[in-house]
Amino acid sequence: MPGAPFPVDLDAARAAAGSVPDPEIRRTLVELDLLDEVGADADGTVTVRYHLTSPLCPSPFAIDIGREVRRRVEALPGVTQCRVDIRDHFIAEEISRQVNEGRVTAAPAWLG
Repeated sequence: MPGAPFPVDLDAARAAAGSVPDPEIRRTLVELDLLDEVGADADGTVTVRYHLTSPLCPSPFAIDIGREVRRRVEALPGVTQCRVDIRDHFIAEEISRQVNEGRVTAAPAWLG
């Protein structure tokens, strides 16, 4: 619809995605310079692309990080869904699939 405001605040989406800490290093994706790209469509779908500290990062950690990115971004006003793509991991496609399936409702235990 012409003239309609863009539904997602990209700065807020970047901040939410970048605030997720690595569970072992305890520094955020932004602090570790791991956040590659954050974009959004007019329908409120946000796409976050990031890489991990190692292409051999244990998949449970990689999945938890990705799900926490989704949880934080999907909590923002105007966001209808968040698609998370992991780059530069030896099983990136499988990790991305697991991160993006189903609903994410709770923070991982290591954030507690």
